[in-house]
Amino acid sequence: MKRENRNIRSRMTREALRRKRLPFYKKRSFIISTILILIILIGLFIFWRANSNNNNESQPSHKIEKVKPQKKAKKKTTKKAKKNKAQKVTKEEPAKKVEKQPEQKPAENKIQNAGSYSDLTYDTDWYTFKISNEVKLIKDSNGDAALLVKYNYTNKTNSNQVPGQVQSNAIMLKQDGKQLNATNATGDNQQLVASANNGQVLPGKSFDGALLVKVDSTTSEVTMYFKNIQTNDWLDSTQPLKLD
Repeated sequence: MKRENRNIRSRMTREALRRKRLPFYKKRSFIISTILILIILIGLFIFWRANSNNNNESQPSHKIEKVKPQKKAKKKTTKKAKKNKAQKVTKEEPAKKVEKQPEQKPAENKIQNAGSYSDLTYDTDWYTFKISNEVKLIKDSNGDAALLVKYNYTNKTNSNQVPGQVQSNAIMLKQDGKQLNATNATGDNQQLVASANNGQVLPGKSFDGALLVKVDSTTSEVTMYFKNIQTNDWLDSTQPLKLD
């Protein structure tokens, strides 16, 4: 064996022998492996550094989230909240009741005399009609038969009133179950009927006027009806007028 080793050594060149005797840290293989390790470590460090920067950039700023609102803003908000509570209307508040309270009884409910008729006198708290005994058949402006009824009207209200308008609403005349309509007069009666239909009577004053209605028959009886000013119904008392 010694002879073989000697033969191998004799065959090796001086350069190869010198390399073989070099320390390990000077050998080419060690240097190459060390360089590779350094390159790998540098690459890992760069990769870690890049990831660390990306994470820092993606994280939100906690300082912005921790900013507190100003004290003045809190005070204003509190005041507004109190005002809203004070202005809030609950269902228990009598808002609707206030609207219903004015539903007082109308003036008509305080009326003492809503309507009465006796002895040719139709009387209420608002007015009085005294029917004249002078009831007669005449010719109207068209030459047709008409019934003239004179009356005395007294205004008991606090405002001016037109007798003809009051009469047409409060007094109705019927013949054979049919309501008779007003018509126009001629001659001396024209002024009397026109004054009743157009003139105004002051409060507390009286007026002599007349109504004129067209009749279909000069023999059939005519009936006068009078209204209850409180209920707007017709009174049970009526006044028959015989034409024959």
